[in-house]
Amino acid sequence: MIGSKRILILTLLFFVSVTTLKQAFAEERAADATAPREGGEVVRTLTLDQCIAAALQNNPALQIEREKITELENDYRIAASNLYPKLSISASYQRLDSDRLGTLPTMAYDEETLAQAKVKQVLFDGGRTWFNRRAAARGEEAQKESAEGSRLDTVFIVSQAFYRVLEARELLSVSEKSRHQREEFSRLAESFRKAGRATKLETLKAEAQLLDAERSLSQAKEAYRLSELILKKIIGMDLGTPIRVSDGLPEQLPEPGDEEALLREALANNPDIKKITLLKEQSQASLSSAYGAYLPEISLQGTYGYRDRDTASWTSEWTAGVFLEWSLFEGGLTKAQAGKARSKMNQIAWNERAVRDQAQVDLREALGNVRTALAAVRSSRRLVEAQDESYNAALMFYQRGKSTYLEVLSAQVDLTQAKASYVRAVGDYQNANAKLDRVVGAVKSLGTEKRGNEEAEKNSS
Repeated sequence: MIGSKRILILTLLFFVSVTTLKQAFAEERAADATAPREGGEVVRTLTLDQCIAAALQNNPALQIEREKITELENDYRIAASNLYPKLSISASYQRLDSDRLGTLPTMAYDEETLAQAKVKQVLFDGGRTWFNRRAAARGEEAQKESAEGSRLDTVFIVSQAFYRVLEARELLSVSEKSRHQREEFSRLAESFRKAGRATKLETLKAEAQLLDAERSLSQAKEAYRLSELILKKIIGMDLGTPIRVSDGLPEQLPEPGDEEALLREALANNPDIKKITLLKEQSQASLSSAYGAYLPEISLQGTYGYRDRDTASWTSEWTAGVFLEWSLFEGGLTKAQAGKARSKMNQIAWNERAVRDQAQVDLREALGNVRTALAAVRSSRRLVEAQDESYNAALMFYQRGKSTYLEVLSAQVDLTQAKASYVRAVGDYQNANAKLDRVVGAVKSLGTEKRGNEEAEKNSS
């Protein structure tokens, strides 16, 4: 009875699993069927987060920075190893000449075998081990900040390339609409010429404007294609894979924050500033370690072993004691090492000032670019509205015979330029905002790196 119930349950589970798999395969086929295609290939739709995650995963420079962290972690272990006792074993065998000079009665043996273990614990070395460990720790932390800076640089470069694709796509749309408008006006002028309401000059001018729009459209297509290639190259994607960016130009463009608050945030979070501060602490610890060579080394040492001679059997022996070693002259080595460490510390101190000043300059420049772009967005948006009204009015008056073709053609050019200026202003705002995020040390457009990496792995599979 119990066996029958188990068989029934397993059968139900099997049918449920099969049904679930069929549904999953059906959904996958449906998604693949509805996916956009280009030349028979499925077009991959990419968000900014996915592009950033792919670049972070494929960037060789970033991988090198991470490997350097591992290298410095081992430097820390090397520096800290002197805090622990050193244990070694040794063995020797020697034959002595029985006729050698100066033979003492206690040395009347020809062969000797020795096996012993030795332990040494440094009690004091002038602080060199402690300061070397501190310098290694600060070096490791500085490298982590360097890796974070490289990550933010990658995010900024990818964001910049992504926004250029958006800008190129919108400019392509503007060029397509401009060509459509001029094509319609060319047809209108031709129909007016046939009806005797327009001259041949008007149709030729309209046709010339149409050809110019086609030229601009061709340039926009090439610029869009090139921007996609640059984005694929930056994120490490196969250049032959067709892609499409999923986002569009933002509708809301927020104002930047308070300059003083952003400056405080940059000084606190900018990885370049944090790195140079840690390097300064590392150089100070290295200088203290170099001065430690002027002091003696005190260690506790002991040995235990067995000795065998041809005149006696194996006997055990041991030694233990406190040892002091003080280097009195070594050709100026310690002085030169201390001078080198001091010079490096001074270099980093000057470099820290330069990095902080540069961060402030970059912040104010990025803020200025954001504000300038916002002003350009407002003016160009209003100009688009005005030029659109002007074009519609000029076209309507021309159809009624109350304006000339030159006014229509001029309105078309002004409208196209206004739309293009608006697109470029929004693109400049996005790039300036991305630069501001980099200077401050924050990436507002990226959710979490972990989630981005998971999405990149899912897309790549």
